[in-house]
Amino acid sequence: MIKKVFKTSMGGIHYWISKLSDDKTWLVFLPGLTADHRLFEKQMGEFKNDYNLFVWDAPGHGSSRPFELSFSLADQAEWLQNILTHEGIVKPVIIGQSMGGYVGQALMERHPQFPGGFISIDSAPLKRRYMKQWEIYALKTQNSCIVHFPGPY
Repeated sequence: MIKKVFKTSMGGIHYWISKLSDDKTWLVFLPGLTADHRLFEKQMGEFKNDYNLFVWDAPGHGSSRPFELSFSLADQAEWLQNILTHEGIVKPVIIGQSMGGYVGQALMERHPQFPGGFISIDSAPLKRRYMKQWEIYALKTQNSCIVHFPGPY
Protein backbone atom coordinates (compact mmCIF):
# COMPACT_ATOMS: atom_id res chain seq x y z
CA MET A 1 0.00 0.00 0.00
CA ILE A 2 1.23 3.46 -0.91
CA LYS A 3 0.53 6.20 1.65
CA LYS A 4 -0.60 9.57 0.32
CA VAL A 5 -1.97 12.83 1.73
CA PHE A 6 -4.81 14.99 0.36
CA LYS A 7 -4.50 18.59 1.57
CA THR A 8 -7.56 20.56 2.66
CA SER A 9 -7.81 23.96 4.31
CA MET A 10 -8.59 22.15 7.60
CA GLY A 11 -5.75 19.62 7.51
CA GLY A 12 -4.36 16.68 5.59
CA ILE A 13 -6.32 13.50 4.93
CA HIS A 14 -4.06 10.45 4.88
CA TYR A 15 -4.95 7.48 2.72
CA TRP A 16 -3.42 4.32 1.30
CA ILE A 17 -3.90 2.77 -2.13
CA SER A 18 -2.73 -0.30 -4.00
CA LYS A 19 -3.44 -0.54 -7.71
CA LEU A 20 -3.00 -3.85 -9.49
CA SER A 21 -4.46 -2.86 -12.85
CA ASP A 22 -7.16 -0.80 -14.56
CA ASP A 23 -9.15 -4.02 -15.07
CA LYS A 24 -9.51 -4.72 -11.34
CA THR A 25 -12.43 -3.46 -9.24
CA TRP A 26 -11.67 -0.87 -6.58
CA LEU A 27 -12.65 -1.60 -2.97
CA VAL A 28 -12.87 1.60 -0.89
CA PHE A 29 -12.74 0.95 2.86
CA LEU A 30 -14.08 3.65 5.21
CA PRO A 31 -13.49 3.02 8.95
CA GLY A 32 -15.97 4.26 11.54
CA LEU A 33 -15.79 6.87 14.26
CA THR A 34 -12.63 6.58 16.43
CA ALA A 35 -11.16 3.91 14.12
CA ASP A 36 -8.40 4.33 11.57
CA HIS A 37 -7.16 2.44 8.51
CA ARG A 38 -5.89 -0.44 10.69
CA LEU A 39 -9.50 -1.57 11.18
CA PHE A 40 -9.31 -3.15 7.72
CA GLU A 41 -5.80 -4.69 7.89
CA LYS A 42 -7.10 -8.26 7.57
CA GLN A 43 -9.29 -7.33 4.60
CA MET A 44 -6.34 -5.62 2.89
CA GLY A 45 -4.33 -8.82 3.26
CA GLU A 46 -7.18 -10.97 1.98
CA PHE A 47 -8.05 -8.85 -1.09
CA LYS A 48 -4.63 -7.46 -2.10
CA ASN A 49 -4.11 -9.92 -4.98
CA ASP A 50 -7.57 -9.61 -6.51
CA TYR A 51 -8.69 -5.98 -6.15
CA ASN A 52 -7.40 -2.43 -6.26
CA LEU A 53 -7.62 -1.12 -2.69
CA PHE A 54 -8.18 2.21 -0.96
CA VAL A 55 -8.45 2.96 2.75
CA TRP A 56 -8.27 6.25 4.62
CA ASP A 57 -7.92 7.75 8.02
CA ALA A 58 -11.01 9.95 8.05
CA PRO A 59 -10.51 13.62 8.92
CA GLY A 60 -9.59 13.93 12.60
CA HIS A 61 -8.69 10.22 12.90
CA GLY A 62 -5.37 8.37 13.02
CA SER A 63 -2.76 9.99 10.79
CA SER A 64 -5.30 12.59 9.60
CA ARG A 65 -4.67 14.65 12.74
CA PRO A 66 -4.47 17.43 13.63
CA PHE A 67 -7.57 18.44 11.71
CA GLU A 68 -9.97 21.31 12.32
CA LEU A 69 -13.19 19.69 13.53
CA SER A 70 -15.75 22.08 12.03
CA PHE A 71 -16.52 19.94 8.95
CA SER A 72 -19.75 18.21 7.98
CA LEU A 73 -20.67 14.80 6.63
CA ALA A 74 -21.15 16.47 3.24
CA ASP A 75 -17.60 17.88 3.48
CA GLN A 76 -16.21 14.40 4.10
CA ALA A 77 -18.15 13.00 1.14
CA GLU A 78 -16.80 15.74 -1.14
CA TRP A 79 -13.21 15.25 0.05
CA LEU A 80 -13.56 11.52 -0.52
CA GLN A 81 -14.98 12.11 -4.00
CA ASN A 82 -12.11 14.50 -4.78
CA ILE A 83 -9.49 12.01 -3.59
CA LEU A 84 -10.99 9.11 -5.52
CA THR A 85 -11.34 11.21 -8.68
CA HIS A 86 -7.75 12.45 -8.30
CA GLU A 87 -6.57 8.83 -8.09
CA GLY A 88 -8.60 7.82 -11.16
CA ILE A 89 -10.84 5.53 -9.13
CA VAL A 90 -14.14 4.88 -10.94
CA LYS A 91 -17.12 2.72 -9.99
CA PRO A 92 -15.63 1.58 -6.67
CA VAL A 93 -17.38 -0.63 -4.18
CA ILE A 94 -17.72 1.55 -1.07
CA ILE A 95 -17.35 -0.45 2.16
CA GLY A 96 -18.25 1.65 5.19
CA GLN A 97 -18.15 0.59 8.82
CA SER A 98 -20.46 2.56 11.14
CA MET A 99 -19.66 6.27 10.55
CA GLY A 100 -17.77 5.22 7.42
CA GLY A 101 -21.11 3.89 6.14
CA TYR A 102 -22.63 7.33 6.66
CA VAL A 103 -19.82 8.92 4.64
CA GLY A 104 -20.41 6.34 1.90
CA GLN A 105 -24.14 7.07 1.85
CA ALA A 106 -23.50 10.82 1.74
CA LEU A 107 -21.16 10.26 -1.22
CA MET A 108 -23.79 8.19 -3.02
CA GLU A 109 -26.46 10.81 -2.37
CA ARG A 110 -24.29 13.60 -3.79
CA HIS A 111 -22.84 11.52 -6.67
CA PRO A 112 -25.30 8.67 -7.34
CA GLN A 113 -23.59 7.49 -10.54
CA PHE A 114 -20.12 7.32 -8.99
CA PRO A 115 -20.03 4.12 -6.90
CA GLY A 116 -20.30 0.65 -8.35
CA GLY A 117 -21.69 -0.76 -5.11
CA PHE A 118 -22.09 -0.22 -1.38
CA ILE A 119 -21.54 -2.48 1.60
CA SER A 120 -22.63 -1.28 5.03
CA ILE A 121 -21.09 -2.73 8.17
CA ASP A 122 -22.93 -1.76 11.38
CA SER A 123 -24.28 1.44 9.84
CA ALA A 124 -27.89 2.61 9.70
CA PRO A 125 -29.55 4.24 6.68
CA LEU A 126 -29.30 8.02 6.49
CA LYS A 127 -32.78 8.38 5.01
CA ARG A 128 -35.90 7.88 7.11
CA ARG A 129 -37.72 6.30 4.18
CA TYR A 130 -35.51 3.22 4.53
CA MET A 131 -36.49 2.66 8.15
CA LYS A 132 -39.61 1.23 9.75
CA GLN A 133 -41.48 3.38 12.28
CA TRP A 134 -40.63 1.01 15.15
CA GLU A 135 -36.90 1.29 14.30
CA ILE A 136 -37.08 5.08 14.51
CA TYR A 137 -38.87 4.80 17.85
CA ALA A 138 -36.25 2.36 19.13
CA LEU A 139 -33.47 4.76 18.19
CA LYS A 140 -35.20 7.62 20.01
CA THR A 141 -35.44 5.55 23.22
CA GLN A 142 -32.03 3.88 23.10
CA ASN A 143 -30.72 5.82 26.13
CA SER A 144 -33.04 3.80 28.34
CA CYS A 145 -31.44 0.55 27.16
CA ILE A 146 -28.17 0.80 29.09
CA VAL A 147 -27.00 -2.53 30.49
CA HIS A 148 -24.64 -2.64 33.46
CA PHE A 149 -22.41 -5.65 33.99
CA PRO A 150 -21.15 -5.79 37.59
CA GLY A 151 -17.64 -6.86 38.42
CA PRO A 152 -14.21 -6.24 36.94
CA TYR A 153 -14.00 -5.45 33.24
